[in-house]
Amino acid sequence: MEINEQNGRLVIELPAVLDLPAAAELRDLLIDAAARDTSLDVVLNFTNLERLSTAGIQVVLAGIAALRSAARRLVAENVNDTTISSFRALGLSAQLTHLLDT
Repeated sequence: MEINEQNGRLVIELPAVLDLPAAAELRDLLIDAAARDTSLDVVLNFTNLERLSTAGIQVVLAGIAALRSAARRLVAENVNDTTISSFRALGLSAQLTHLLDT
């Protein structure tokens, strides 16, 4: 995973499997994005995601709060059924809806 500037946004393409090791990498990327001296939105692109662990969801939710503290937004793109089912299984549908509405 890496951060790419595209169309005035910082985009992170999520991997096929967002498990504990990938969640740690995503955490580091979100920390880096929040620390950048920019007002660009950070976009998580879920296109390639096939499996999402609880750790991955926790990092996404923590990223929302961290970027909000930096007066920035975390935006979700191309959210697929895997993502929706994973959030729903943990009772986090409202949090996903909030992420999608930003």
